[in-house]
Amino acid sequence: MKDDHEENNQEYPHLSTQKKGAIGELAIKKFLIERGYPLYETMVDDDHIDLLVELPHGAFSRVQIKTVFKSRFPTSVEVRTDKHSGTNRIDVMAIYYVPKDIVAFIPYNGERNFVLAISHSKNNQIKERNWIYQYTEFPDFISRGK
Repeated sequence: MKDDHEENNQEYPHLSTQKKGAIGELAIKKFLIERGYPLYETMVDDDHIDLLVELPHGAFSRVQIKTVFKSRFPTSVEVRTDKHSGTNRIDVMAIYYVPKDIVAFIPYNGERNFVLAISHSKNNQIKERNWIYQYTEFPDFISRGK
């Protein structure tokens, strides 16, 4: 019998990288549209921005979307953001974790990666764990300058 970690690490070999990314983009857009956010797409995806989200007070948030199909670890998900670090182009990193159908919106300040807990660790460490569930609502502010 497979454990949850094995089942959550399916490879999806029949999907191209572009199709995997589209699944995450659609999930993030669906989530935001259902909550009434106006969304604007970029014409060309070559400048780190996948989506502009209009906030209730009229400002915009620049969003990069990451889709995660598998985790390297049984209790957490690692999202690498190296290529975006230092660009100063992103306000929010939107993450769609496919195996659990979870969206997360993390204010982005140039971090090179995120490790997000999805379940309790074997040693039941709670302190200093960054839980994915902390980020399930879109931040209605612009992270830069805070």
